Amino acid sequence: MLSSNYSNRLFGRTRGRSKKKINLKKYYETVDKYKFQHFNEETEYILDIGTGYGETSIFLAKQFPDKVIISCEKYIDGNIILLKNIENNKIKNILLHNGNVYEVLERANKKYFKLVWIFFPDPWPKNRHAKRRLITSDFLIKLHKILKENSEILIATDSKIYLRFILNSIYNCKEFFLWLNQSKMNLHIKDYYDIETKYYKKAINSQRKPSLFILRKI
Repeated sequence: MLSSNYSNRLFGRTRGRSKKKINLKKYYETVDKYKFQHFNEETEYILDIGTGYGETSIFLAKQFPDKVIISCEKYIDGNIILLKNIENNKIKNILLHNGNVYEVLERANKKYFKLVWIFFPDPWPKNRHAKRRLITSDFLIKLHKILKENSEILIATDSKIYLRFILNSIYNCKEFFLWLNQSKMNLHIKDYYDIETKYYKKAINSQRKPSLFILRKI
């Protein structure tokens, strides 16, 4: 059972602003086909948190065909697009969790993950909402416990407020992670990975340069 801790609560929208009607019954039937249910001890996993429209999950599934991608996203409109792309591309190594990532983490009683991606998490820029931010030192330590040796966490943000918050969280976890690109964090994301998500394009169009953090488990 989930803790009542504030940081374990789930925030944000489940639907977009569009008034387009969707068939929820059909949606959940499709989700059930790809739903993450339990870990297989012989499988290596990649955790993709807050996948938005699923571009990162599709990218990771193609880059790492020998790994299983767990795509964590409660945003229904985005998941519909992800599910269509999974079926259109006949992808077999993506499982979907349409809920709180803590529900996945609490099922991990061993070190299952080789890689964690967290691209453009909601920055919750208002001070009164700061506690809703996902990336905290406590959260990074929780990930550390379920990461395999030498595994990495990638975090991307285009928010200056969140960037400072993330920097502080990394500093508080310096005995748990090596910050691999500390001297190159302001390089373009595409200097590392050839991927453009909707939120990445939105940042570039708004003349905001996203920062990428690459952390390796010590």
